[in-house]
Amino acid sequence: MSNAKFLRLALATVVAVALALTSLPNLATDSTGDGGGAGTALASISGRLLFGHSGDVWVAEAGGLSQLTQGGRYWGQPDWAPDGSQLALVGWGQNLTDIFVMNEDGSGLHQLTRSAQGRRLSDNDWVFSPRWSPAGDAIAYLSDRSTFYPMLWMMRADGAGPHALTSPRNGFDAIDTFAWSPDATRIAATRFDNASSQIQVIDVAAPTRARTITNEPGGAFDPSWSPYGSQIVYAAREGRKTVIKIIDAQGGQSSTLVQTDLGRNPEWSPSGTAIAYIALQGREFELFTVDLTTDRDGHTVASRPNQITSQFGVDSTSGLSWGQ
Repeated sequence: MSNAKFLRLALATVVAVALALTSLPNLATDSTGDGGGAGTALASISGRLLFGHSGDVWVAEAGGLSQLTQGGRYWGQPDWAPDGSQLALVGWGQNLTDIFVMNEDGSGLHQLTRSAQGRRLSDNDWVFSPRWSPAGDAIAYLSDRSTFYPMLWMMRADGAGPHALTSPRNGFDAIDTFAWSPDATRIAATRFDNASSQIQVIDVAAPTRARTITNEPGGAFDPSWSPYGSQIVYAAREGRKTVIKIIDAQGGQSSTLVQTDLGRNPEWSPSGTAIAYIALQGREFELFTVDLTTDRDGHTVASRPNQITSQFGVDSTSGLSWGQ
């Protein structure tokens, strides 16, 4: 293995561990699920919530959990198409990743990207985190095909026309989790620099015109844009804990919704009235939601957490996608 590849993999591992081991609410209950076919959710949710479990993609809906992928490779990072008829997801091979789409019932699996098939993977040929554009005509994703660390890329919904959206600003520039604005003009992204990660809002039409909207001493990550476009939720490290915060999409003062010990991936519900996230419960990451209301001062506040899974195990780096 080349020194460059070893260094990149080592740094990527550090980044992944730092993000995964950072956020948890104080509660507990019980549920079932062992990786086979279907499970029981503790609380019902509106809509359909995609998540990863034991290397497969699952969906939580109407008080139940069901499996969409059936092995063959490690599957994760799913995202609903805007109309809910399809989902995009990442499939891991022995030494590569590719982006696929499939129908909402798990049928019709179709590969969009073509990484190095049948040969040793080069130092820069990974793809991650596909996210449909609000119109459903494009998919943004992460790739290090032409850079040392991942940057934002875009392709049409059929996989044609892949191209880089962002370019590195320096040798340590990297982008991780991200979310589209509802009007498709901006993307909120976790962006690393020489210091800790922060949330940056990137203009899709002019990607160099980007604004950093957080200033978290311990770092900010995993942004999710509200369905109505005016707010962004994200996770932030505060000492040994992680908090889930909400901030105006233009920036400004943030406020805390949930304080956790270890967790990730806040995700708005389609109605904008709840947020889902994952948090460590015992030895497993589990799925939680909080309901959102407005207090008398006009501030958004969260309810006590509702636990959706228990003793089930949600993949901590697979992300969430909440559809109708």
